[in-house]
Amino acid sequence: MDIRTLEGFLNYKPYQDDPQLIVDGIIQKAKEYLPPESLKEIQKAYEYARDAHKWQNRLSGEAYIVHPLKATEFLMEIKPDLPTIQACIMHDVIEDTAITETDIQKEFWDEVAHLCEGLVKVSKIKFKGEERHIETLKKTFLAMAKDLRVIFIKLCDRIHNIQTLQFHPNPGKIQKIANETMKIFVPIARRLWLYYYQLYLENWAFKNLNEEAFDKIFIYLKKYFSNGEKYTNKWAEVIENMLKKEGVEDFMVKGRIKSPYRVYEKLEKKYHTEDIGEVMDLLAFRVVTKSIADCYMILGIIHKYYTPLIKKIKDYIAVPKSNGYQSIHTTVLGMFSFPIEIQIRTYEMDEIAEYGVAAHFAYSENNQSTSVSETQSEWIKKLKEIVSTYKESDDKEKFKDELRIEVLDKRIYLYTPKGDVIELPYGSTVLDFAFTIHSEIWLKFKNAIVNGQIKPISFRPKTWDVLSINIFKNKYSANKHWTDFLHTISARSTLNRFLKTQQKEEIIKKAVEELNQHLEKFWLPKYDWSGDKISKQYPQAEFEKKIFEIVDKKLSYSQLIKSVYPQEWEVYNKSIISSNQQPAPSIREAVSAKLLIDGDVLSNYSLCQECKPKMGEKIIAKAGRDGIKVHTIECKSLKTISFDKLLEAHWEGQETNNYGVSVELRIFNKYSNLLDVMTIFSDLHIVILQVSLKNNGDGTSSIFLESEFKNPARIAFLLNSLKKYDDSIKVFRKRVY
Repeated sequence: MDIRTLEGFLNYKPYQDDPQLIVDGIIQKAKEYLPPESLKEIQKAYEYARDAHKWQNRLSGEAYIVHPLKATEFLMEIKPDLPTIQACIMHDVIEDTAITETDIQKEFWDEVAHLCEGLVKVSKIKFKGEERHIETLKKTFLAMAKDLRVIFIKLCDRIHNIQTLQFHPNPGKIQKIANETMKIFVPIARRLWLYYYQLYLENWAFKNLNEEAFDKIFIYLKKYFSNGEKYTNKWAEVIENMLKKEGVEDFMVKGRIKSPYRVYEKLEKKYHTEDIGEVMDLLAFRVVTKSIADCYMILGIIHKYYTPLIKKIKDYIAVPKSNGYQSIHTTVLGMFSFPIEIQIRTYEMDEIAEYGVAAHFAYSENNQSTSVSETQSEWIKKLKEIVSTYKESDDKEKFKDELRIEVLDKRIYLYTPKGDVIELPYGSTVLDFAFTIHSEIWLKFKNAIVNGQIKPISFRPKTWDVLSINIFKNKYSANKHWTDFLHTISARSTLNRFLKTQQKEEIIKKAVEELNQHLEKFWLPKYDWSGDKISKQYPQAEFEKKIFEIVDKKLSYSQLIKSVYPQEWEVYNKSIISSNQQPAPSIREAVSAKLLIDGDVLSNYSLCQECKPKMGEKIIAKAGRDGIKVHTIECKSLKTISFDKLLEAHWEGQETNNYGVSVELRIFNKYSNLLDVMTIFSDLHIVILQVSLKNNGDGTSSIFLESEFKNPARIAFLLNSLKKYDDSIKVFRKRVY
């Protein structure tokens, strides 16, 4: 696709001439490979559809019949059979007119009627919310169960629809269609190797989703390659004359300029820059010849005239790509002031590279021999098995899973209860999904409902799953341990930003409490962020800076107070000296420097008066109504405590503690119960140090587990996850050591 072709596609002008002229063009192309008697049948389908859509017009002002005809023009590029051409011309008559599948059967053939029915975009059953949207998208895939040709027509229908979407009055609708095109239809075209269609779909979607980036690249390409085909044809002729001079026969040379979206992909994924000049294969040429032997001969001739970049020579004929793609790629110097890529392949390889499955689908239908690669042949066979064995009533889940693997294998597409599509990288968890919805959802995450079933935070959903998130009403549950269950980089960054802000706010809040305790001793007004003398002297940003200086022991509360209230400080200090008294140091100044709790220096804690922890002893902290209390690990008061109240604690200068944990779980004796428990441990990335099983003789078994944690809060998280999975699991003896 050259620059002018793309520009024409994106700046579509409504068709005002006689639609019969489009039909004549379709028939002219069909003449090249269909028998003469088929041509009348194409005209018949046009007249039938024209009469059905007689009173209908599109938003562009065109007669409605122009749309299916324009879609059929795109379809003709893959040389479809007669029923497929007829079905494409009539693909909207069932949905948008009073004509039924039975009516089409009477006038044409069952095959054409079934193809038309498969292309009905919305079921006659009235769905609401999520169901309507899911069923609309599913229809495209489920129709493949009847005939793979449906997807070819569907892609052409989408291409002309997006081309005319500029006339839609609702910008939000355009954005929604652009997202759906990039997320659903582009991956389908890519997986079916329909490169010709993929270029139209992805470049239109790119322009509407990121117009600024598109315009920058498009203007650059237009500036340097404005002559389009004339520019590439000139240099294709140079290569052609060179090969003829060397005695090569039966070949053709084609030039291409990289499309804007492909340039954008290279900049984003490979070069990580916005400098378009970094992309070395903006211009490329392809030599197509009759045999594999000629491919290697042409490679030698090109290297004779131009200097190859050795590391850029790729032989995909000897070692095809995993999708069956075959070609030789070489990058040479000397033709231009920049390196040029030249691809060399046979006619059959070129057809497959351009039109993918469509190029050889008809051959496999008729059991004829074909030059399609063994890998691609196996994939086509696999896909045909999937769609031909699918039965809507009993194999739905299997079909969805297999289709996901075969078509949308690098991304997953999930649905909200309202029917919105959420795209995530393969391997994402339900927590990643929550982060894409709203901050109030992930901040208060409780658990996920996947297809009606409660799932833990670590659960990895699959394409087609319907998800909703349960949240806590009055508390935030986000914590630093969630990073273990996040797959996407954006979600991790969002969580880390929140935790840093939360930690900062917590430190400042506690420091203000301690500052007010000091001010109270001086009979001075409390700090209240506005109006008092401290807030007037130190604006909020400067005050926070002072607080962190206190935390870092570069400043004390007394020094801060003295800087604001020098006279009051002097009076207080003299009164202390005269009475021979010493001001009682705060808890923070006396103790906190020696302890770190949950990785932070805190001040609002106390030491257990029973175990009286000493410097160097292994310790743990417990949160309660009276604040945080620090215990030795052997303290008797810990035997009945809930794990979710425990916090890691260690002495300053020592490494963080690892806490050993032993628990007894009682489960009912039923198939796979033990395996399910072990799977939960695996999903949560928890290492089991020791495990034993005992049959209790009452229909239950006891599982004795020992593990090790850096943060005891994860123990509570594990036990809660087990209970959520199966509320019949009982936790008995548990000990931390």
